[in-house]
Amino acid sequence: MLLALVTKSGTPAAKSGMLEGKDSMVRFMACMQHSAGKGFSFGRGITRIGALGLMALLAGCEGEVTTDLATELPADPNITQVVADLRGVEFSKSSGGTERLEFRDSQQVDLLDYADDNGVLRLFTNEQVSEGNYTGVRLLFDADRADDAFVSTASGRQFPLNLADGDYAPLSFNVEDDDSSSDAFTLLLDLRKSLSFDDNSREYTLTPRLRTVETREMGRIEGNVSVTCPAGDSLERGAVYLFQGRDVTPDDIDGAGVEPFATAPVFTSTIGGGFFYALRYLPAGDYTLAVTCIGNDEDPLANDDLEFRNVINVRLDDRETLTRDLP
Repeated sequence: MLLALVTKSGTPAAKSGMLEGKDSMVRFMACMQHSAGKGFSFGRGITRIGALGLMALLAGCEGEVTTDLATELPADPNITQVVADLRGVEFSKSSGGTERLEFRDSQQVDLLDYADDNGVLRLFTNEQVSEGNYTGVRLLFDADRADDAFVSTASGRQFPLNLADGDYAPLSFNVEDDDSSSDAFTLLLDLRKSLSFDDNSREYTLTPRLRTVETREMGRIEGNVSVTCPAGDSLERGAVYLFQGRDVTPDDIDGAGVEPFATAPVFTSTIGGGFFYALRYLPAGDYTLAVTCIGNDEDPLANDDLEFRNVINVRLDDRETLTRDLP
């Protein structure tokens, strides 16, 4: 498989292809062989986009980064597809600069394909990045194929999907010149936070809201849900919201005040008909958990009264799968 050799934005010109001296050339070739030898391996349960292309002509062995993408379901359970053309990712640096990793060709993906435990989408494997202190990441979509994006529903209808720029999701890793390093992150795109609908234009808008976690450290919170809902409501329409910190007063997604760190629908078990939830790809920390019986009513552009109940504190450690039932 051929790699496209391009210079990433933010790379100093002196390091984009001009190598000086025999020692520099030897070091450069060693780095290229190192990357080529392991650049296409990926684990079980990971889907890889084909024809990825990015390797900068760097003077020394620098940092490598691996990124995976997973998604969380939107609030509306009638949505069956959210399709757009991915182009890559863009990192922000503490210096104010940015660095992009882009595919050779943008790839059309259905984001709902990565909303369960069957696997994640491998974006880049061991791709080299220039030196710097990296502080954030966001998804890049193909503006030239924006008209091809759409949302489908269970009724068979298809709606246009507008693609908006999302904010950088916080992450942290450092690459030092002539010092080899390797970092891996999973990006979680929460469609409950990111997908909105305009009743007037009859169009959806995707404003990507990501969270990131070091892949080797990520944990999970899951359990059964047996909350008693008010008359007329049911856990079949429920959702679980996770907030950073202890004793947080839960609030909906509205861009103001307290915002959930993670969300997940309440699922119906195929065995026994009970209810359960799973919050995936989480960093260690103290959290507040809360349940709503009307999670399907969430509109990320409105202030909704979701009537949260059964609020509890939890502590998650690195690489832990924490079972916490919500009675």
